[in-house]
Amino acid sequence: MKPSQIPQSNRKSLRIKNKESESLLESAPVQNKKQKVSLKSSKGLPKEEITNTTFGDTVGKRKVASKSKSFQLSLSSGQQRAESKTKHLDENFLLDIYHKRLRTLKGMMGFTEDIQVFHTLCDRFEKLRDTTKAVGMCKYMRNQFEYFGIPTPQRRDVYKNLWKDVRLLNSSELRTLACQTWFSPEREFQYFTAELLEREVLRIYSDDNQSPENTVLKALDFVKTFLLHEKSWWDTVDTLAPKVVGQLYKQSPDVVGPVLDQWNVDRNRWLCRTSIIFQLGYKADTDAERLFRYCLKVGNEEEFFIQKGMGWALREYHKTDPEAVRNFVLKNKSKLSALSIREALKHDK
Repeated sequence: MKPSQIPQSNRKSLRIKNKESESLLESAPVQNKKQKVSLKSSKGLPKEEITNTTFGDTVGKRKVASKSKSFQLSLSSGQQRAESKTKHLDENFLLDIYHKRLRTLKGMMGFTEDIQVFHTLCDRFEKLRDTTKAVGMCKYMRNQFEYFGIPTPQRRDVYKNLWKDVRLLNSSELRTLACQTWFSPEREFQYFTAELLEREVLRIYSDDNQSPENTVLKALDFVKTFLLHEKSWWDTVDTLAPKVVGQLYKQSPDVVGPVLDQWNVDRNRWLCRTSIIFQLGYKADTDAERLFRYCLKVGNEEEFFIQKGMGWALREYHKTDPEAVRNFVLKNKSKLSALSIREALKHDK
């Protein structure tokens, strides 16, 4: 159809669409920039609460290492929309990115190895990098961490078929892989570390030919490294505490128990929170005396994550023994925070 044959109203519609397309291409940013988020914002916390920062490290002071910026890809949002979910990046480019990671990690850790699982993971994450989604994820976590921008279901699909390869690694390689992923800049790597330890923590030192008790203690100390590190935050702690430390406690309660006694009164909020929530999911196997004792020792603590952790742990045990939790809370009302009490009895009838 010739231009002269197009109805006047349709020609006007086409002009508008063309202008919108041109405007979209011209306005596409070269690279998204992080924005500062007020510490008073509730984003980055487990849902609705606002953080009290009187305990442990001050919230918001953690900074992402500047070295990690070299790993970012300069892809515009316009390019992302034009690409499929899995980008077909040049293999030489991916290899170059991978070797940059290894060099940086060697500088941080003092050593590293070329482990194929880590190499594959790096390539797959890189192909799924979405800078638009990454900006939103960064904001939610108060701009403390970098992200590839990969949603959780898609992220887990990335390494779903890698677990069989992980099972073939020896203890030393497992520890190296845990460190490589944890110390990499993007947050998706730390989530992998937490899931790796959940699956393999009992093998972390299994080939050291030591007593089972010493093996568990060394594994617990290894996990403590990540709990104390600057990349530690509620999103990783809430996996490491119940699913990793909780697993070690079940393996050797007489060995792990005294260590948790110390963590409970430690000035580091993540160690303290871990000692309180490590029994999540224990149900009837919960050591109620230990749970109640730990809550009382830090009952008046003003730190949000400690108060919330107590409420969470008590609420979960309430599902198993509501009367025990109700009696404990009512008896010790003056020793617990309002937040802990409210959370503990949230489902009490």
